[in-house]
Amino acid sequence: MTRPDFELGINYWPRRRAMYMWRELDLAEVRDDMQRIAEMGFDTVRLFAMTRDFLPAQNVVDTVMVDRLVEVVRIATDNGLSVVPTLLVINMSGRIWWPEWMLDEHGQPGDLYADPELLRSQELLMHTCAKALAGSERLRAFDVANEIDDAKRPERRAHARAWTSVMTSAIRRGAPGVPVRIGAHLPSLTTANQMRVDDLATVFDEDVMHAYPLYSAVARSYVDPELVPFACALTSALAGRQRGTLMQEFGMCTAPVGAQGHAFIDDFLGTPRTQYLASEDECCTYYETVLARLVETGAAGAYAWCYGDYDALLFDRPPLNTVLRERSFGLIRADGVEKPAVKAFRDLRARRDAGALVVGPVPNVLDVSPDNYYADPGGHFTRLYARWIAAQA
Repeated sequence: MTRPDFELGINYWPRRRAMYMWRELDLAEVRDDMQRIAEMGFDTVRLFAMTRDFLPAQNVVDTVMVDRLVEVVRIATDNGLSVVPTLLVINMSGRIWWPEWMLDEHGQPGDLYADPELLRSQELLMHTCAKALAGSERLRAFDVANEIDDAKRPERRAHARAWTSVMTSAIRRGAPGVPVRIGAHLPSLTTANQMRVDDLATVFDEDVMHAYPLYSAVARSYVDPELVPFACALTSALAGRQRGTLMQEFGMCTAPVGAQGHAFIDDFLGTPRTQYLASEDECCTYYETVLARLVETGAAGAYAWCYGDYDALLFDRPPLNTVLRERSFGLIRADGVEKPAVKAFRDLRARRDAGALVVGPVPNVLDVSPDNYYADPGGHFTRLYARWIAAQA
């Protein structure tokens, strides 16, 4: 598959189903959404196979769910979209969705990375889904997992490296030739979470990062536009593969139509934390600025988080009953009206199609070895980001 110089993607949950999509699948809604995503100028849609739905018991993959995934992928490709299925989805939208069978009698999860039975079950999931989708037109890549270290952090670096190799091998056996990646996020740059970027780069075909100033103590504000391009440049430097990094998740949750941006206390993985709802104009400016900077600094592309705000009928169901910011992260309002930020993507697509988009080189932002960096990731991230900001002055 030929990839564009700067890929434009979007993360997808349907507005009226959210994370209950697979159990309550509405194919008519999916068809409408995929048509609209293509009309908005996106190349790629990223999907999420909720583990509790697809892997309901040890060593049991639900074939009904796999068939539904195949059908959704077909609908997306029929609309000219490339597709990235994310195959292990336990951490999603401010909640950890453990399958019950993975928990012990005290509610504690097993070790995803070292428990032999859990490893076999995950490997079966990877291989089954990959094999079912092998040969699908416009299958862009497989994503092993989404920010999995928030659900369960590997105890050892060696466990993380072995786990990524096993999962990737299972996918490649099922769908040879399809690129494989993993949904890494800022903790792989700022903490010793055992998911080191340089380790991931030895296994995966692409370098990927998720970054939100909303969740960063180093960002200068909730709408700091430099955090995302810096995170991409640093990921590329640590990976050492001389390739641009894909910003697979970035975005901004918004206040109601016409309201000013404001901070509030929200739930963050079980802990109260100050968060921010931007005005729709702030959100538009943020997307425009970040996209321009990603192009300038050599990123491989950008995927918006996310497609739509959620219907109020979902607000009494997890995670939207407690994680308020997740209700309004979309580019489309719950009533289907586009937010102003959509224009940022349409304009960029038009420039790219006209041959007017020039993707810059990736800046060299790293001045220590990866081993030295990961001896103090938080300190080095803060120091290097300050230097990045100073260079923009």
